[in-house]
Amino acid sequence: MPKRRFEGVWEWVVLTGDRRVVAAALLAAFAVAFGPVGHLFTIGGAGSRDTTVPLVTTLLSGNFVLVSIVVSVNSVFVSGEQDPLGQQFGRVKDTAEFRRQLESLVEADHVPASSEGFLQLLTGDIVERGQRLQAEIPPADVDVRADLDAYLGHLGEASGDMNDRLRGVERPLEIVLATMEFDYARQVDDLHLLRAEHGDDLPEDAATTLEEMLDLLEFFAVARAYFKSLYLRREFAALSKNLVYVAVPSIGAVSFFLLHLSGLPSTHSLVVAVHVVALAPFALLSAYVVRVAAVSRRTESPGLFLFGDGGEGVPGVSSR
Repeated sequence: MPKRRFEGVWEWVVLTGDRRVVAAALLAAFAVAFGPVGHLFTIGGAGSRDTTVPLVTTLLSGNFVLVSIVVSVNSVFVSGEQDPLGQQFGRVKDTAEFRRQLESLVEADHVPASSEGFLQLLTGDIVERGQRLQAEIPPADVDVRADLDAYLGHLGEASGDMNDRLRGVERPLEIVLATMEFDYARQVDDLHLLRAEHGDDLPEDAATTLEEMLDLLEFFAVARAYFKSLYLRREFAALSKNLVYVAVPSIGAVSFFLLHLSGLPSTHSLVVAVHVVALAPFALLSAYVVRVAAVSRRTESPGLFLFGDGGEGVPGVSSR
């Protein structure tokens, strides 16, 4: 139980928690470390101005640099939207063609525009074709059916976990986190292994169904990468906005402290408060960077290849 609780807290800090709340929690930890804990090591109860002023000045300079860097990064994402008319038209056509090809493959008149509906339709069709593939394998092919059963068990579990997280989603982040539950790169690798080991034993209809499943998994890979790019664009936009809201008051408060230092009381609490306020932009940036890095790392499987801790595979199939 303590381990699960720790994992839940860690997931909240790294992925699911509101970044502003996570940053506030980090600042609270700084306040405790600089205040009650730091007071034990401070002679006379107040920090020395010989160390406070240079440190606060450095943090103030860092805030200016931090804001300029984040604004520059956000400008890169914004500039990606300033394409000529022809390129914008091409992007719209590519999206429409993607939908048409998927509708043709799944034999549907309409593919949902919502991200969660789209993913549920796609994974549901993959599972349905897996069941069809199972029905097309003759009962006498014991080895083929054993490997296929192992694969379908893993496929059903991955699809179920993803669909459970897709229910009642409210934020783009939840869509991206749900797709992490479906390790499509491992699914593709296992299907390729099934085809390599048992391709000669598969009936023609079963071979066709297997190829369709591979095509659908490629559609899932493209969709997940696209949804992740949309999420990252929103995340950097939110970071830029929230950083301005936090950095401007922080710079103002620290500047006021430095300008009127001689007239302010030299207390440990005031020094701690100024340091915490000066660190607020860095705490907010850290909260966002940790989540972006975690999402990027856990969705990094490039196409058909597994990189790093890509999963354990399906016993009896990819473990051979």
